[in-house]
Amino acid sequence: MKVSVVVPAYNEEKILGSCLRSLRSQTVDCEIVVCDNNSTDRTHEIAKKYAHRVIKEKKQGTMHALNSGTKIARGDLIAITGADCEVPADWIESFMPYFRDDRVIACYGPIDPLEDKHKRYFSMLNYAEKICIKLGLWFVIQGANFMVRRDTLESAGHFDTAVKVFEENGLFKKIRNMGKVKFISKNAVKASTRRVEECGKLSLVLLGIRQMFKLSVYKRTDDHHFRAVRKQ
Repeated sequence: MKVSVVVPAYNEEKILGSCLRSLRSQTVDCEIVVCDNNSTDRTHEIAKKYAHRVIKEKKQGTMHALNSGTKIARGDLIAITGADCEVPADWIESFMPYFRDDRVIACYGPIDPLEDKHKRYFSMLNYAEKICIKLGLWFVIQGANFMVRRDTLESAGHFDTAVKVFEENGLFKKIRNMGKVKFISKNAVKASTRRVEECGKLSLVLLGIRQMFKLSVYKRTDDHHFRAVRKQ
């Protein structure tokens, strides 16, 4: 099966190169697709250096960038990670065996801190992920460490544009009854701690609870308190 990796990016010139170099170092060949979401810095230029395909999305928002990127991706399996992340060399390879089972429609894994801090907080989130998937809950899937079958994504209508933050939860809510979703505990992706630094741990937890309530009741989330955080 062919694999595409989609990376949405907005003003990520300081960190995008590290992400794409880690994708270039995969033990399994993959197509790298970057969707530039109206960047005003060197994001597009850096993406061109490493990615196989670079496109622009004029509608602002990660969900729009993800939809544009996943729709033009050529892979049978589509993986998603963040521009502020670095993935291990066997990241894609670690997902592949699970998709030999036709009942498995998606896999996801833990997120560890890229910087050497907030380790307990990230461990807590990863533990919650593991428990929730066992209980059949849907609202903590990690969007930066995720792979899904292309046909499943298309059947679900891609990402819901009414879900402006935690967009991966909106997708997972739509696909959870289509087949099995596996949590792969040994393929952690490292993500920047910049949002934890900017917002604080308690604020992020409370924000997540509020947004999951909105998604459950109103089938949408909002980004009023979730602005872009970039390194200075």
